[in-house]
Amino acid sequence: MIKNKQRIEPHVERYIKTKWQSEYINKDKKVYGSKRINLLRIKQEKKIKALLLVMRSWGDRTTEYDRLLWRESFNSILKMETHLRSGLNHTLSKKEMNLANMLYRKYC
Repeated sequence: MIKNKQRIEPHVERYIKTKWQSEYINKDKKVYGSKRINLLRIKQEKKIKALLLVMRSWGDRTTEYDRLLWRESFNSILKMETHLRSGLNHTLSKKEMNLANMLYRKYC
């Protein structure tokens, strides 16, 4: 007769748990990096989007030299945006963030 609360020996119970855990892998839950890096990337994406919006609204009331500088700056910001969107763990370097902040102050 088998009792309802029959005790399994500890080494057998441990074997069953490790065997089951090693066989079961949830493929829907993949780890893509740390939460801190993802939050940093999202924060940087928002800053770059705000900078692009400011630069697009910048008028044509300037000289040809200023327009050439604007085009060069705008292309570098577009490259930063594509870099951020290309991967989940991609973030901007300190030099790139300083450039983005400087351009934001310049065109705002």
